[in-house]
Parts: sequence; structure tokens; C-alpha cells
Amino acid sequence: MSMKVAKRLELVKPSATFAMAAEAAALRAQGRDIVDLSAGEPDFDTPAHIKAAAAAALDKGVSKYTEVGGILPLRKAVAAELSAVHKTTIEPDQILVSSGAKHSLYNLFMALIDPGDEVLIPAPYWVSFPDIIKYTGATPVYVQTSVEDGFAVKAEAIEKAITPRTRLLILNSPSNPTGGVTPSDEYQKILAVCK
Repeated sequence: MSMKVAKRLELVKPSATFAMAAEAAALRAQGRDIVDLSAGEPDFDTPAHIKAAAAAALDKGVSKYTEVGGILPLRKAVAAELSAVHKTTIEPDQILVSSGAKHSLYNLFMALIDPGDEVLIPAPYWVSFPDIIKYTGATPVYVQTSVEDGFAVKAEAIEKAITPRTRLLILNSPSNPTGGVTPSDEYQKILAVCK
């Protein structure tokens, strides 16, 4: 007897990132010197002080369910670090600690996007963006960037891509995968277009 699966699973494709990682591993197993830039894993072990802190927490019994958004001491530490780095004030209640970006984006898109909506994605883009958007029934709309502009998305390109069905714009800077950084003055123009 075979099990019937939901039609929506037809939208799910194998991860291009992990396909690349598997290919790199296969080539490395053949003795080839490979630099794997696929999954974004560091090429060093977890530092000893972090391993020790994790072991100490487990020894103290810190292994139960936590608050959905992350435990308060962690959110306070993240807020303090981000406040210092960005020279602003970020409060712990503005921080969400999750099991990863893909999971958080999936939850966000499922909460904000309906079938028929459009989501603007500057390209090149992280390979997971379009698939998660398609899974909601929405349509990804690609906004091209250029090497000449350092892969920074331009407000005028966003404005041209907006339709009555546009619901969201994805901005990540530095960009994954290009590393391009959108200048702050361009962010102001983008914000004006979005408003």
C-alpha cells in the first residue's frame, strides 16, 4: 500500500545548496582539493569555550523546552551585541532566536503571504527564497542587480517591479550569495518607494 502525499509537496525541490555540498564532498573523497562555498559552514571546529559552556549547561540540566523566541538571557546578549555593532538601541523583545534562517523565513512567509501575492527578490538571491515563496502559493518576482553596482538593489528597479499584487520585498545586506552591501542612502530611497 502506498501513502498519498499532499499535492503541495510537488513544489518542494531538493536543496541546490546541499546538492552542491554533496558534489564537493564526492570530489574531496576522490582526493581533489576542494573549497566548498555551498552551505556556509565554517572550516574550523566549534571553539572550546563554546563547547565547554554547552557541556556545563547540560550538566546543570538546562535541557528543557525554552520560550519560543529564545531564552531571555540569550535575547539580551544578542540585543546588546547588535546595539553596539549598529550604534542604536535594540531591545530583547525585538530579537527572535530560531533554529535557523530558513525556518524563520518559512514561518514569516506563511504568516504574511497569500496565494496570488508577489514577493520581490533582488537577484542573485539565496536559493531558498523562491521555493519557500512558491510553497505559500505566491509568486517570486526577481529584481536584477549588477556587478557594476556591487550587487546592491536599486530603488528604481524595485519601483518598476511593484504591481498591485506585491506584498513583500526581501532585502538582505550583505547579500547572500554575492556579499553585496546596499548603501544606507539607497535604503532610504527604497523605503520611500515602499511607503
